[in-house]
Amino acid sequence: MNNDDIDFSVSDVEYNVITTLSSLLQSEEVLAKYADDADEEGNAELAGMFRSLRGHNQQHALELRNALCRMIEQNP
Repeated sequence: MNNDDIDFSVSDVEYNVITTLSSLLQSEEVLAKYADDADEEGNAELAGMFRSLRGHNQQHALELRNALCRMIEQNP
């Protein structure tokens, strides 16, 4: 039996969005910790980079969440 014969609960694209969203959300906590670590070491430049990355991740996570909501509304 190959995967073409299996009926999954979500499509590959939905799964990809969900797992990417999960990864981005998990990284928010990590990047905040890294920024704090850089602050503790007195490295404001790196702290700012980590915070910037976190902000970008938050924006991308929001965009993916909105896309997932649209996907669910179109195919409940």
